[in-house]
Amino acid sequence: MLILFFFFSFQDWKKNYQGKIPAGVTIGHIDLSGKTPTEAKNLIKKKTTEIIDSGITFTYNEKAQTIGATINAFDVDLAYQALVFNVEETVNQALNNKQKDNYLNYLFSKLTKKEKKIIKPIYFLDETRLKSSLAEAFPELIIAPLNSSFSISEATGELIASQEKIGKEINYDLVFSDLKNNLDTLSNEPIKLKTRSKYPDVKSADLSSLKKEAQMIAQSNGLLLAFYNSKSNIATNTWLIKPEQVLGWLGAIKENGQIKLSAKTDEIANYLLTKIAPEIDKEVIQPRFEMNNGKVTSWQAGVDGQKLNIASSAKKISQAISTKQTIVNLEVEKISSEPLNSEQTLNIKEIIGTGHSNFAGSSVNRVKNIKIGAEAVSGILIAPGEEFSLVKALGDIDAENGYYPELVIKGNKTVSEYGGGLCQIGTTIFRAAIQSGLPITARRNHSYRVSYYEPAGMDAAIYVPEPDVRFINDTGNYILIQYRISGNDIYFDFWGVNDGREVTITDPVIYNIVKPAPTKYIETTELKPGEEKCTESAHNGADTYFDYKVVYPENSTTTPVHEKRFTSHYVPWQKVCLIGANPVESTDSNAPETATEPEQTATQTNNSTEIE
Repeated sequence: MLILFFFFSFQDWKKNYQGKIPAGVTIGHIDLSGKTPTEAKNLIKKKTTEIIDSGITFTYNEKAQTIGATINAFDVDLAYQALVFNVEETVNQALNNKQKDNYLNYLFSKLTKKEKKIIKPIYFLDETRLKSSLAEAFPELIIAPLNSSFSISEATGELIASQEKIGKEINYDLVFSDLKNNLDTLSNEPIKLKTRSKYPDVKSADLSSLKKEAQMIAQSNGLLLAFYNSKSNIATNTWLIKPEQVLGWLGAIKENGQIKLSAKTDEIANYLLTKIAPEIDKEVIQPRFEMNNGKVTSWQAGVDGQKLNIASSAKKISQAISTKQTIVNLEVEKISSEPLNSEQTLNIKEIIGTGHSNFAGSSVNRVKNIKIGAEAVSGILIAPGEEFSLVKALGDIDAENGYYPELVIKGNKTVSEYGGGLCQIGTTIFRAAIQSGLPITARRNHSYRVSYYEPAGMDAAIYVPEPDVRFINDTGNYILIQYRISGNDIYFDFWGVNDGREVTITDPVIYNIVKPAPTKYIETTELKPGEEKCTESAHNGADTYFDYKVVYPENSTTTPVHEKRFTSHYVPWQKVCLIGANPVESTDSNAPETATEPEQTATQTNNSTEIE
């Protein structure tokens, strides 16, 4: 009898569990016992795709808002993924590196009736962007508290103390706790939002003992900020901070039971960042190079830059206010450009890889942004061993740097965002890097599939500060980036020294094609009644992968073979249109107005105005 038990149990293990996921392993409501890695991937992929494609629904009272795991936009470059599941690593976790892939462990689990092992999926959740989306979807739940503070009355010129007010915010701790509980079990139940009060730190009663000190500041001449030229020691810029602004930088704090005025360094720093730094800061200009007749020549000399040290300067201002000083010398740092200035310092001989993409059909602004981005990257030298970051190379993406806006749908409005088209740069740089056989350290596909980046699966999205395109120059020599545009085709050439590495890139495999949902219409008061403003066409969802293999020469000091599979998931992308809403006609012209936000009534509690 015992022999029969061992025989049949061995046959069961061999047929149902050898080389498969061990018995008792589950993820959410999915039982993975005895599944092959491919079967497990398909099951998990199906469930995670449902979550990604349907979005996450949040509710507050009677209001419900679905926020896409992928945040859509008019321009594909401005769309990004706030939630990404890593199915490959999740299945590897379930397999547990095959530590249980033997008959004895199987037999032990059967005899001891071992409990199920619950596996949590591995995913990336962009909490910062999701917070931003929630704040945009539920603006009525975000009310900042107001501290009591001193100010000078414009009417009378007298010193006054304002009344503090209690605010409220979404309880993000509970939101993300509930959301992660859902994701850990591959569930997608609606999440109920809760709010929490945000109390002011300073009440009007706290300021009574400080009125005399504040009065002295109000009657002063203010504070003079100065920037001195390091060579001539002459003040080249000065800014007079008026007494009312100095008062705005002061708040009350308690130390050892005593209350006193203290400078709010973070607010001073913010003032320096927005008002002073733009007049002082000068970006360092690194030398740029180009290829002429097979030789590397410098076409742009390096220029030193300078930058306001905001933290140090804010600290000096805080100390000046507390010690009654009237002049502050701001801290400004010099930034030196790189010393490379001649072709003798470089060893660049040939093109080691070229990336290509096509931007036919792009808007006028998108084409302009592509050319501006290409100019920003072209001529950059990547030192041996250096990790290149495209986001860092592009710098600030705004109007000051020449970029043009693209329209983005947010809520039921269209707003301008800068950077539409720059993923054309990201995709082409990524393709140049893999054609050169370089190790890729950061790359993420776009949220949905569009013609600019065909073939599907070989694209790379960028969005400040991330996702980014990053790779390492492991060639042992400098790499020079150059671009060229021919019609609607853009190319990036990587110049360097060919060390003999062999690169193999397979054609992308495209599968799991999913049709998009019908057109989504969003009513808005920004357009005339019935008028439509739509995004680009709808796109099919799909999954893709391609394999990347680099074989290094025998004399290389790195790993002989580097292999990587690049996978991509594209959500089905429905067409989204804004449509002008018809005005609501009142049935009684004499009817009183009703509040549309009943939650935002104010009550008095302990001398504070609280938002309920």
